[in-house]
Amino acid sequence: MVGGIAVSPGVALASALVVKNEDVAFDRAAVAPGATDLEIERFKGAVEKSAAQLANIAAQVEKKLGADKAAIFEGHLMLVEDEEFSEAVIEKIREQRFPAPAAVEDVVNEHAAAMEELEDEYLRARAADIRDLGHRLVLNCLGISPQGLELIDNEVILVAEDLTPSQTATLDTSKVKGIITEKGNRTSHTAIMAASMEIPAIVAADGATSLIKDGEMVGLDAEHNRILVNPTSSQLDQIKYQQEQYRIERKQLEELRELPAVTTDGVEIKLAANIGSPSESGPAVSKGAQGVGLYRVEFLFMEKSESPDEEEQYQAFKSVVDDMQGRPVVIRTLDVGGDKDLPYLALPEEANPFLGCRGIRLCFERPGLLVKQLRALLRAGVHGDVRILIPMISSLDEVRRFKEFLAEAKASLEHDGISHADKLPVGVMIETPAAVFLAPHLIRETDFFSIGTNDLTQYTLAVDRQNERIADLFEQLSPAVLMSIKQATDAAREEGKPVCVCGQMAGDVLSSLLLIGLGVEELSMSPVHIPRVKSAIRKHSRAELRELARKVLALATADEVRAKLEKYLS
Repeated sequence: MVGGIAVSPGVALASALVVKNEDVAFDRAAVAPGATDLEIERFKGAVEKSAAQLANIAAQVEKKLGADKAAIFEGHLMLVEDEEFSEAVIEKIREQRFPAPAAVEDVVNEHAAAMEELEDEYLRARAADIRDLGHRLVLNCLGISPQGLELIDNEVILVAEDLTPSQTATLDTSKVKGIITEKGNRTSHTAIMAASMEIPAIVAADGATSLIKDGEMVGLDAEHNRILVNPTSSQLDQIKYQQEQYRIERKQLEELRELPAVTTDGVEIKLAANIGSPSESGPAVSKGAQGVGLYRVEFLFMEKSESPDEEEQYQAFKSVVDDMQGRPVVIRTLDVGGDKDLPYLALPEEANPFLGCRGIRLCFERPGLLVKQLRALLRAGVHGDVRILIPMISSLDEVRRFKEFLAEAKASLEHDGISHADKLPVGVMIETPAAVFLAPHLIRETDFFSIGTNDLTQYTLAVDRQNERIADLFEQLSPAVLMSIKQATDAAREEGKPVCVCGQMAGDVLSSLLLIGLGVEELSMSPVHIPRVKSAIRKHSRAELRELARKVLALATADEVRAKLEKYLS
């Protein structure tokens, strides 16, 4: 049995597909003078094979996931067919007697390094594409088939050291029945994306890629945090039983779909969905979401080989607004930096990226990027209830500066004669201690708060949530975090303005009840968690949850808080 942290509910049974993104080793020694023609043919064969693979991938991805995701691979296809690139590789083979994979690797590194030095932002961004393409060509030179996650054609449980957000975004959920990764935690993007796609997942499974072999049968029980490799007959029966129990529970919860999340003393709690792409808004409604509480636009940017233009963003936003049919849609402006990188932005390395140029700081640094988003948001606002959320706020000056950009975007649309919303509600993401302390000032100049408990915990406790060495210090039930939530919530309520929690705590039954006791009346979460949270809310009164929160806030440690909550629910 392999251990880990269950981050997305469900039970799965399928064969393992072990994904390893390791560098390949090959002989770089000079080939014999008479062997260069063979190496050139080897390279040309790899180009032909890579082109066919990329064309196939682009076609399949377009069919399954749409043209926007297919564009990534179409861009790679153009690069593999570039004549200048081929001539450089062939010259290196012919003149320096490099073996084909070494020639490809050298030319790729030279081109990528040169492009990374260019001033033009777009051209610098092409370096990442060249390196990706080079890896595919080297593998094909060596006769190794590149492993593409988007082409999985049978039911599997993915086992990997980790998955990038873009890898996760292109998974076919009809084939990938479960995810096991060695890295990650409850708030990693693999965890968030797996939950949003309703794929059972366990992360931080130490040694999983070594302990689990390709093709081995794996039972993944994310309800009880268990991974069984080659389960025995009795274990197999147990896994199948758990699958059936999970199916029955989901069916029972589905019956609550049309019912409101109302406490037994009549207080309605609004439950919304966190989504990462337009394709998730429809399923969110089917889970009973009363709106989109957090649309993370990062994935729209990550799926592309270049920054999406205004029209692409507008169409994506409009699609979500249309699906929501009048329900509110909270769209957060681009929040990259920290653990989220966009290769085509060529973001410089920072010693402390989570304390560096991320979120709204990056957008201020690149105003063209921000204004393009704001124009798209204002245009989408004519189709429904669109609200703008600003990430990584730590001062009132940032809010005022943001509003200036919003006014500039509006003026430019007016100048261009393009239809747009006259005014959109603007909210602040409460995720830094500064935002908590400034909450009374921030709420007076904005329309709502959204509390991101993942980053709020990180910054309040000074714990990098990606650092596995200190993972045990990342504690969302810390009294310090709870008091921060209470302080920000009280500030919003005193001004009569709404406050929502959109972090991981909102989707956890235990934490969600505590948040309601702290005064929160809106929760946004991965849609998969909505039914369980709704079921729990309908069993408790707000009065008793307030009393529970009052007692919890008097406790001194997270362990004491957890024990109190577990005792309450038992």
